[in-house]
Amino acid sequence: MRGQSLVETAITLPIVLLLALGVTDVGRSFYYREAVTNAVRQALRIAVSSYQQGTANSVCAGTGGGPLAVTVTSAVPPAGGAIATIANQAALESSSDGTPSGSVIAGATIRVTFHCLNSAAVTNATGNGLAPSDPGSDSVTATVTKPMSVITPLLWPFTGSTYPISVTSSQRTEY
Repeated sequence: MRGQSLVETAITLPIVLLLALGVTDVGRSFYYREAVTNAVRQALRIAVSSYQQGTANSVCAGTGGGPLAVTVTSAVPPAGGAIATIANQAALESSSDGTPSGSVIAGATIRVTFHCLNSAAVTNATGNGLAPSDPGSDSVTATVTKPMSVITPLLWPFTGSTYPISVTSSQRTEY
């Protein structure tokens, strides 16, 4: 009788711990999903602004002829590159210390797709008015992908030890 509580605890403790860690992983995934969503929104706010038309034109330079979608990729925080300003602003959206390196999404990847026509960015005046997936549309598409490590070993057969949280969004340009 005296060892019964100890045996019951030994049997139930692993189950309770796995449930607690599983709930923690679910909560963390919602947290990261929200951070990635906010980062994509901020990246798009910057990418479609008239201040970024120069960036879009430099990405499109030398692409030649008909409508073409060009995708530029950057790490978060960026180490430079064509979309460093966009990536920095996306990182700052969820920064705990006001710097891109202090961002919740540090270690993520950001991809921005600009649409080009005759070596220049498609604008409201030159766009064809079709969906963002059409190369001739006057939109920009941003995707942020953040790998999240899973801390519950029981979930690893289903998710792996890490899985990507990815959000994609599109918006029309303001230029």
